[in-house]
Amino acid sequence: MGSSLSRTAREQLTTRYVLSLVAFLALVYGVTNDVGTVLVIAFGLAFVEAISILRETPTVDGRWVGVGLGAFITVASLAWLGWELTATTGTGGPVWFPALTALIGVWFLFDARADFADSTSSDEPGDMNASEVMLVMNHAHLVIEELKQGPKTVTELADACDLTESRIREVLDFGTDDGIIYPVDTDTSDTAKRYALDESKVGGLAFVRSNGKRILRRLARPCQR
Repeated sequence: MGSSLSRTAREQLTTRYVLSLVAFLALVYGVTNDVGTVLVIAFGLAFVEAISILRETPTVDGRWVGVGLGAFITVASLAWLGWELTATTGTGGPVWFPALTALIGVWFLFDARADFADSTSSDEPGDMNASEVMLVMNHAHLVIEELKQGPKTVTELADACDLTESRIREVLDFGTDDGIIYPVDTDTSDTAKRYALDESKVGGLAFVRSNGKRILRRLARPCQR
């Protein structure tokens, strides 16, 4: 399993991607001039990337990743909530935020329970887990920005976005289902096929219109078991 984790980490944490994260953290420090804020954000990014790597590793059962993620968020949030409730007046923060994150952790636990009930992993196509949805949406942003410059092939998009071709195909499958992205050279081979962007379907309202029901259905999934 160790070798699989290392391979997945190398595929996802490319030099360009890591440098972009470092540049982002440097920008945050330049704006806030607060080392504590940078460390918190860095910890959050490292946590998200670790979960993503675990979910992408074939030898790791994604259902147990969901259990661990939900348990960690729930326990940490309850500890935070307990501290806020016992803190001296004026020194604590709002109690609603750790309460909200605790509920999110519980949602992850019930989502993992639904995966076990189905005897499947939530990494299966067609029923992506929350982390996978966020990852695809992040990659979709990169792909859309490139397609705004003109039609491109899968290989060209992979090079421009510094992603693997399999990741690009995930985004294209996601985008073509909603009509946001469409092939423009239908008579060519798959490797030479170029994809274009329908900019009329890009934007906040368009996103809600095309993905709102899908997101709500995904959020309600643990309650349907």
